[in-house]
Amino acid sequence: MMRWSLTGVWCALVVLAPSVCAAQETNESRMWIVAGGTSATVRGDCQTCEEDFPYRHGPGIVANAGYRVNPRMDVGAEIFWVPLETASGTLNTTHMDAVAQFRPWRTHGFFIKGGAGMAFIRNWVDAIGPGAINSKALSVVVGGGWAFRVEKRVGFQLFASQHAGALGDLQTAAGDVPDVLGNYWSVGAALVFR
Repeated sequence: MMRWSLTGVWCALVVLAPSVCAAQETNESRMWIVAGGTSATVRGDCQTCEEDFPYRHGPGIVANAGYRVNPRMDVGAEIFWVPLETASGTLNTTHMDAVAQFRPWRTHGFFIKGGAGMAFIRNWVDAIGPGAINSKALSVVVGGGWAFRVEKRVGFQLFASQHAGALGDLQTAAGDVPDVLGNYWSVGAALVFR
């Protein structure tokens, strides 16, 4: 009787083991979150401006969240925030973009990404005074980098990116400035949670 019981258990394990393993693979998380810091350089420009705008440098924060479509492609959303000191106060820019990230080699950490969305330009320090700047802009982002520990739950990545914000006509206290464009270059590092 004991032999038949052991044989039944053994047969059940052989039959059910592949389905249990397949169920574990399908329950694997495809979500990911990235959080890190950057060193950013910003320069504004416009078509009709005669002055040469300075390059400004400052820290930034980046956060991504998304979904792994397949082993080489991710889609998600990115928030990039950078505060900059200007003559009229701190200028805060927040880029909110939908992004896609592609890894050409499945076993290597190199990736490229691109996306578009909206940028919000706010001068919170001088918001009630005559020099406040509050505007929205079309945002476009391109970048690339290298991810370490790609298949682990917690990883690390180094990256570089460029965010461009097309503000159009910027309304300031001194008057309207037509066709304003802001370029934001950044290099940084981030933790990746899968």
